[in-house]
Amino acid sequence: MKIDIITLHYIWHYGSLLQTYATCKVFEKLGLETEVIDYVRPNASETEEIKAGVVAKGYEKKPVKKALFIISKKIENKRRKKFSEEFLKKTVSMTKRYSSFDELKMNPPIADIYCTGSDQTWNSEYNGGFLPAYFLEFAPTGKKRIGYAISIGMDEIPEKELEQTKNAVLKYSAISVREDSAVKLIKKLGYESVQQVLDPTLGLSLEDWKPLIAPDANNGKYILIYKLNPNDKLEKFAEKLAKEKNCKIIRVSYYLNHFKDQGKMKYSPSVEAFLSLIYNAESVITDSFHCVAFSLNFNKDFYAFYPGKYSTRISSILELTGTKHRAVGESEFSYDVINYEYVNEVLSRERKRTLDFLKESCK
Repeated sequence: MKIDIITLHYIWHYGSLLQTYATCKVFEKLGLETEVIDYVRPNASETEEIKAGVVAKGYEKKPVKKALFIISKKIENKRRKKFSEEFLKKTVSMTKRYSSFDELKMNPPIADIYCTGSDQTWNSEYNGGFLPAYFLEFAPTGKKRIGYAISIGMDEIPEKELEQTKNAVLKYSAISVREDSAVKLIKKLGYESVQQVLDPTLGLSLEDWKPLIAPDANNGKYILIYKLNPNDKLEKFAEKLAKEKNCKIIRVSYYLNHFKDQGKMKYSPSVEAFLSLIYNAESVITDSFHCVAFSLNFNKDFYAFYPGKYSTRISSILELTGTKHRAVGESEFSYDVINYEYVNEVLSRERKRTLDFLKESCK
C-alpha cells in the first residue's frame, strides 16, 4: 500500500527536513510505501522570502542596506539549499515538482492514501493564507485522507478562513495534531475524533536516529546554541551557563550575522552533523521546537526559550514530558535535573499510541 505525504519538506531548515524524513520512516514501520509530494507553497520561493525579509527589516527605502541584505541571503541560501537537497535526495522518495495547486489538482500523484504531514502545514499565517493543497483538496474522490501530527501554531483560525477550513477538515477520515491547542481548534470545527500525537521526530527513538548521527567531531566539552530568533537574554544565559560548567560555546546557524556572536560557529553543517552537535553537547540552549525535541530524545541537559510566535509547540511538548521547568524566563523555571526515566517512559508510551493510531487510520 502506498501513502503520499504533503508537508513542508522544501524549507531549507533542519527541523523541516528531519520531520519529513521521520514521517516517512514512521509510515514505513507500518509496512507502507512512502512518497513525498514535491509541492512548494507560493510564498516560499527564494525571491518571495527575500522580499518579505526586506520588508520585515524596513529596508525598502534603504538601498545600501537592502542590497547587502539580499546578497547575504543569497549566500546563506546557497549553502542551505545544498545540504537540504543532498539530504532529501538520499533519504526520501519524491514525486515530480508541482508548481501550483491547479497542477496538483489536474494531475495528482497516484496513491492509496493521502496524508497531510507535520510542521505547521495548517498555519495559514505562516503559509500566506488558506492553501487547499495542504488540506488534500487535490485527492481523488473516494481516496482516504488522513492527517499526521499536523501543526496549526496559531491560537485561533482566522474568521475569514473558518468555513473553508471546516469544509476541508470534515473530509478527513482521521486527524492527529502535534499540540494540545490544535486539538481544541479542530474540535471547534466540528471534528471531534482528533487526537494529539508526538511530532514525527519523536515518533522515532534514539536507536532509530543513531544511524543518521555523524561521528563526533571531537569538539571537546561544549554548550550548543541553536537560535532562530534575536534574543539577548538567551545569549546572556548561555554565557553564564558556559562559565558555570567550564564549557566552550558552539553555535550552529544558517545566518552570516551570527558569526559576530559568542562561541565557535558551525555554519550550515550537514543534517547528520547537526544531529551530532546536539547528541554530543554537554548542554543545549535553543528556541527551536525541533531542537528541543531532539534534546529530549537524546536525553540532553537543555534549556528552552519561547520564541514568542508559535510557542505553543514548545510549551506543549514540555508539558507532556514534565520538563516545563526548563523553559527559561518562565515562572516554573529551575535548574532541577531532568527526570529522563519519566521522559523516556512518556515518549515510549506515546510512540506506541501514535503507531496504533496510524495503523488504524491506514486500514
